[in-house]
Amino acid sequence: MVLPVRDWPKRWRACLVIGVLASVAINTGLTAWYFSRLQAARAGLSTSAMEPQHADDGADALGRHHHKFDHLTMMQNLPRDVIPTADNGRRLIIIGDIHGMDRSLDRLLDHIKYNGDTDHIVAAGDMVNKGPHSSRVIARLMELGASAVRGNHEDRVLLALASAVEEEEFQEPKESQEPTDTIDNSASPDFQADGKKRDRKTAHQLSKKQIEWLAERPLILSAEDLAMYVVHAGLVPGIRPINQDPWAVMNMRSLIEPPRRLAHQVPGQDGDFHDYHFGKDKDQDSAQEGNANEHVDASIAFQDLIPVDTHEGRKWAALWDLRQSQICKSDRRTVVYGHDAKRGLTVGEYTFGLDSACVNGGHLTALVVHVSKKGHVKRKIRQVPCKKYKR
Repeated sequence: MVLPVRDWPKRWRACLVIGVLASVAINTGLTAWYFSRLQAARAGLSTSAMEPQHADDGADALGRHHHKFDHLTMMQNLPRDVIPTADNGRRLIIIGDIHGMDRSLDRLLDHIKYNGDTDHIVAAGDMVNKGPHSSRVIARLMELGASAVRGNHEDRVLLALASAVEEEEFQEPKESQEPTDTIDNSASPDFQADGKKRDRKTAHQLSKKQIEWLAERPLILSAEDLAMYVVHAGLVPGIRPINQDPWAVMNMRSLIEPPRRLAHQVPGQDGDFHDYHFGKDKDQDSAQEGNANEHVDASIAFQDLIPVDTHEGRKWAALWDLRQSQICKSDRRTVVYGHDAKRGLTVGEYTFGLDSACVNGGHLTALVVHVSKKGHVKRKIRQVPCKKYKR
C-alpha cells in the first residue's frame, strides 16, 4: 500500500521537496543556457558603443544569395583613437586570412615589430577553420584588442553552432574550461569531407567568450579619416556599404552582368610580393600590379552586377577601381579585403587583396598603414612565409 505524502515521515517529505526544487533549478538553468547559446550562435546583438549599423530584411540592394541574417552588424566605425594621424604616430595593421595559423601570426607580428602602444590590428576575416589552432588565433586577437570583420568561415562556424544547438548536439564548455585545439587525426574520411561537421568541430574548440566575440564582428569596418573600408570578400561598386548583400560581402570573388556574363575576365596579378611602399595619391608601378582596368567597360551599370563566389566574370576589385576613377576625389574609398587565395596578393589603385594562401604554404600578409608628418597616408605590405598545414 502506498502512503499519502502527508503520512510520510518528515525526512521523506524533506527529500521530496529538495528533489523537486533541484529539478526545477536544473531545468531552468539548462533552458537559460540553451537560449543564451542559441542567441550568441545566431550572431548576437552587438553591444558595441561605436554605433553599429545592422542589416535587416529588405535593407540590401541585391538580396539574392544570403540566408536570413538576424541582428547582424553590417557596418561599424573603427574607434577614432586607433586611427593613424600626422601627430599620433600610430599604425593600422590589417591582416589577411589567418585560418588558424597561430605561429604564422606570431611571426608576422614580430616581422612588423608590433607595438601594442601604437599599433592596432584589424583581421580581414577567415581567422578560423582549415588551420590547426582556430581558438589560439582568436584568443591572441582578443588579447591584443584587435578589430575584425566576419568572413565566410566565421559565418559558417556560427551557423553550424546554431544548428547544433537547435538539434541539441552541442556540449556547452564550462566558462573556466580552456578551449581544446587538439586535431582529431583519427576522424574518418567521411567526417573530414563533411564541411558542416568540420565547422561544428571548430565551434567546439572555441570558448563561449570567443564565440560571442566572433558573433559581434561586423561585415564592414570603416576608417573614414583614411577613406578606407575593410571587408572579407568585397563590395559591389555603386551600392552604399550599408545596402550591400551580406552574402556578397563575405563570399564574392567576381561580378557578372545579367543576363549574359562579361566577355572578358580581368586577369589576376601574379608575382612574389614582399615589402612594397604605396602613397595615397601616387601612381602605382604598373609592372608590379598590372593595369586592372584594361578590359573594363566604362559603361557598366554597377548596381545591376551579380556577385558570384567563382572566378568567372569580372574581378570585383577591378570594377571598384574603375568606379572610383569616375567619382569625385572626396568620395573615393579604398577597400582592403581577403578571401581570394587563388588570385593571391593583389594591389589595385583603390583595392588591396591580402589573402596569400598562408594555410596552403603561401604567405601571411599585412597592410601596414600610417600617416606621414605631412599628412600623407602611407601603406606598406609586409609578409612572412607559412609552412603548409597538412590536414
